[in-house]
Amino acid sequence: MLFRKKTIQKAENERLAQIIHAVKQELDRYEYIVANSVEPSQEIQADLKKKRAKYMFLLKEARYRKLNSEQNT
Repeated sequence: MLFRKKTIQKAENERLAQIIHAVKQELDRYEYIVANSVEPSQEIQADLKKKRAKYMFLLKEARYRKLNSEQNT
């Protein structure tokens, strides 16, 4: 029971790092598609903006938790 909080925290930090990695890959793919499209619609641009905001939120959360990518590799 004494070390339960640290193990849960470590597992959640690893999960956060995996989510950040997945969201970054998705954002990169989406940015590539938008950059290569002739004239993206406003809906697509709004989706891109939402994806960037989600990624930035996750990065801020990782910074708050003092999470480094080296800790998870």
